[in-house]
Amino acid sequence: MAQAEDTVQPLLQQFQQLFFISKIAGILPQDLEKFRSRNLLEKSRNGMIYMLCTLILYVVLYNILIYSFGEEDRTLKASQSTLTFVIGLFLTYIGLIMMASDQLAALRNQGRVGGLYERIRLVDERLYKEGCLMDNSTIGRRIRIMLIMTVIFELSILVATYVKLVDYSQWMSVLWIVSAIPTFINTLDKIWFAVSLYALKERFEAINANLEELVDTHEKHKLWLRGDQEVPPPLDSSQPPQYDSNLEYLYKELGGLDIGSIGKSSVSGSGINKVAPVAHSMNSFGEAIDAASRKPPPPPLASNMVHESELGNAAKVEEKLNNLCQVHDEICEIGKALNELWSYPILSLMAYGFLIFTAQLYFLYCATQYQSIPSLFRSAKNPFITVIVLSYTSGKCVYLIYLSWKTSQASKRTGISLHKCGVVADDNLLYEIVNHLSLKLLNHSVDFSACGFFTLDMETLYGAKEAIQTFNSLNDTAGLVGAATDMDNISSTMHDFVSTTMTPVG
Repeated sequence: MAQAEDTVQPLLQQFQQLFFISKIAGILPQDLEKFRSRNLLEKSRNGMIYMLCTLILYVVLYNILIYSFGEEDRTLKASQSTLTFVIGLFLTYIGLIMMASDQLAALRNQGRVGGLYERIRLVDERLYKEGCLMDNSTIGRRIRIMLIMTVIFELSILVATYVKLVDYSQWMSVLWIVSAIPTFINTLDKIWFAVSLYALKERFEAINANLEELVDTHEKHKLWLRGDQEVPPPLDSSQPPQYDSNLEYLYKELGGLDIGSIGKSSVSGSGINKVAPVAHSMNSFGEAIDAASRKPPPPPLASNMVHESELGNAAKVEEKLNNLCQVHDEICEIGKALNELWSYPILSLMAYGFLIFTAQLYFLYCATQYQSIPSLFRSAKNPFITVIVLSYTSGKCVYLIYLSWKTSQASKRTGISLHKCGVVADDNLLYEIVNHLSLKLLNHSVDFSACGFFTLDMETLYGAKEAIQTFNSLNDTAGLVGAATDMDNISSTMHDFVSTTMTPVG
């Protein structure tokens, strides 16, 4: 156990940079000193107070921002109906609502998150005992890439909107920086979820790779028993053999060679004594080898020395398969706990993504028609900025859905890999073991959802795509109807004009 603890690195070691940034931004209330010294996420009263203060500060600054840039909104209220104004107001505050849900969920779960990563550490120790050493360095690289992409997107949207669409000659324009706070905090929170989910996927894949390795080893074992093993390519006789100085006594026994003369003959390519034909023309039992095939008959004990297979002994491999399936069940339970901790933030993100994507396209259309739009959606006035906003928002939603689907698929693929073990072994006892464990895997599958409203998989992603296409088609239809109405009005006007001008004067 002590050796496993020394070899297995805690997953939270890779979260150092993300934790410090999240702590400063007010996303995590956990104790900073305990994380820095022991890599533990533990509750902290001071951290909770700091987080509540940052939440209140963000809400105040966001309302000041809306009031400072609210001249366009007051004009919009006077020109449109009350319902349209209320919808625009809701869309204005939905980013703040999403940020608040992230921070409040972190406060509610601050005592449970640490236990989640401790369970992952124990899973890594059990995997290490079964020959699976998890490399968490990829997690650290992934976190750094996500942080860099977040900064690039946030700065691109903020700077482009500020330079192109904000009157930065007034000092109040500095408050526009506050508009980026909700999305930045939400992205940091979702990086925690995404990276943790990716870590679970890697552990499922490690179990699957271990089972696949058992299958490959057993197939090689069966080939070896049949004598169909691969033979290494014959040595090139034109090249002199390489001799080891530590085996000088063996060279003298075989041909009376001197190690100095060997070196010379190796360089010149000539020499009176060569032992290579002896080594390659007879096997270890002194039997001649067929010169044409150069393939020696398999020694009697070769099957016991080479390509040994654990699947050849069902009683021995049963413990290993049981252990791997138990670890698989534990990872599934961790995945369910992870989904529960981030269920409300995920739901708020998906709602935000769908509404903002739709609203941004609608306000882009309004901007092309020179209509008034809410002040915080002024990025829709520029098509290039709109593309960046839509890519950033939809990218977060799509990536989380895709990663959840891939993790679920990796957990279900374990049953397939397990059945391969039974098929390749072709043993009745192993078949019974595999069938029994497969039922356990079937009852412990993991799927991810947004508070149970919809599953985070590709079917949901395709459904959202169809909804957006339907919305665009309705907009096109409305545009065509409006154009047709305008044409009817023009035709009526022209008809009246012609009738008036062509009527004879009595």
